[in-house]
Amino acid sequence: MHLLWLTIGLMTTPLVAVGIAAAEPPFPVIHKPAPDFVLIDQDGRQIRLTQFRGKLVLLTFFYANCTDVCPLTTAALARVQRADPLRDTPAALRAYAKRYQADRRGWHFLTGDPQAVAAVHRRYSIEVRPLAGGLQDHAVPTFLIDRTGMVLGAYGANPDPADIIQDLTRLH
Repeated sequence: MHLLWLTIGLMTTPLVAVGIAAAEPPFPVIHKPAPDFVLIDQDGRQIRLTQFRGKLVLLTFFYANCTDVCPLTTAALARVQRADPLRDTPAALRAYAKRYQADRRGWHFLTGDPQAVAAVHRRYSIEVRPLAGGLQDHAVPTFLIDRTGMVLGAYGANPDPADIIQDLTRLH
């Protein structure tokens, strides 16, 4: 299956239709072209969203040092794959990918300077609020983007891998 995983690491300083249920809060990007962006992946390469046209894309937002829902969401997405911030440097993202046994041939863990990451958050309506101890409070939708670049919908935090697999099977 030609599926691409894009995971955007959140910065620690201020700054992924069919059967998909809308993740809370409602995201105005759903049923519209996915806003393009350029960020840096875990290997230091520039990645542009539009370079993946022709592939299904799951785009999610996480914070590598999160102790709440981010690890659950990442683990759920890693299970799907097996079935079919300033601290978020490329090295930290490589370690995060390794921790969750993400096959890096299909994943891009993305970051960038604070302004670039904040711009992506705004384009996808991801609200980020700093918390004590350098943590972040934020929504963790996983957007499903089709081969033409349209956002079909969003899964909520800690999605059920079976739901994602069913949707991807329908789109394959």
